[in-house]
Amino acid sequence: MTFRMTAIFVLLLCATAFAQGQRRIKQSEPKVESAKLATHEGKYYVIHTDLSRDEVREADLRMSKMAEEYHERTKDFAGEIREKFPFYLFRNEADFIAAGGKPGSAGVYMNDTRTLMAIAGEALTADTWHTVQHEGFHQFAVAVIGGELPIWVNEGLAEYFGEAVFTGDGFVVGVIPEWRRERIVKTIRARKFLPIRQIMLLTHPEWNADLRLENYDQAWSMVHFLIHAEEGKYRNGFAKFIRAVGAEQPWEKAWLAHIGPADGFEQRWRDYWLKLPSDPTNDLLAQATVKTLTNFVARAASQGQRFTSMKELVAAAKTGEVKVPEKDWLPPGLLVAALLDVQRMMQENGDRFTIETPPGKLPHVRHVAKDGTELVGRFTLRAGRVNDVVVVSGNKNRS
Repeated sequence: MTFRMTAIFVLLLCATAFAQGQRRIKQSEPKVESAKLATHEGKYYVIHTDLSRDEVREADLRMSKMAEEYHERTKDFAGEIREKFPFYLFRNEADFIAAGGKPGSAGVYMNDTRTLMAIAGEALTADTWHTVQHEGFHQFAVAVIGGELPIWVNEGLAEYFGEAVFTGDGFVVGVIPEWRRERIVKTIRARKFLPIRQIMLLTHPEWNADLRLENYDQAWSMVHFLIHAEEGKYRNGFAKFIRAVGAEQPWEKAWLAHIGPADGFEQRWRDYWLKLPSDPTNDLLAQATVKTLTNFVARAASQGQRFTSMKELVAAAKTGEVKVPEKDWLPPGLLVAALLDVQRMMQENGDRFTIETPPGKLPHVRHVAKDGTELVGRFTLRAGRVNDVVVVSGNKNRS
């Protein structure tokens, strides 16, 4: 469920639309022939699009859950979501460009209109969602966080959410694609990243005047470090830093007060990435896959369809016979992608996935990694509907 390397270059092309930072917002609409677009009003987004009904449902579901993820992960320094965000999702690139999108890009946040726009193309893909999740954070940051975030923080957090994996009822964040970890290690060793103090001092215009793939990788890797390194040691300080910046405290002063000197940070950041093992977040990818599978198994069970093995689930998925209730709809492509991940993890890592149904109980999904670590996806039903889906460690509670 990761995106191809080209997605980063797409972001380089569209970054200029956010070049002016949190300037005064002019409330106006992009230049769009409204007759071409239908409007769908969801929980957090007003979606203007020419896509099919199910594609619109998927966009609304994903982005509603993403908005909640933005808010949950930034609640220590963000406000409340008090408005619905405009989101234009076009089938064709020509319409995207006519509305103000940059040629060659797949999506953009337009700060002058506070509008998120993206191209779906022939089919919605992981690349599409990475771009939308990244650019959508810029939109959220202006509306809900406020202040003028340093450009490396803004882009680093946007990439952090861009890497999040959708499970049907939420996201798993903190994922590190292996190809990207390898690239970051290579860049650190080649000393091609900017000195930490230099990237921290970059302004929005300076960032956009010299768009570099390395800057996006560095910003993302710095944010990831601050959130996850040393069991979250720096997370609270990072939140306080962003809150102080949002309150218009000079960011240099806020950084020193809550995190410390940039020089010491640089060495810790370098050491963290250089010491990470290969595929460091396989556990998170397994968690996302188990959660996704359990979401579909749960919905099928709510319709009286019980799977007793992965083989049965795969067969039903291939013929489109996995039952999903209208009120708890999930995009069929999400299950297809999860099953491809199952196949990959079994072949590459030696993982095992099973569906088990103890006597008198609901089925559950079990994942066993090569090292014996287990995850179990469980669900409950209430009044015939899916009530709760959770993924727990299975080692201490073997069914």
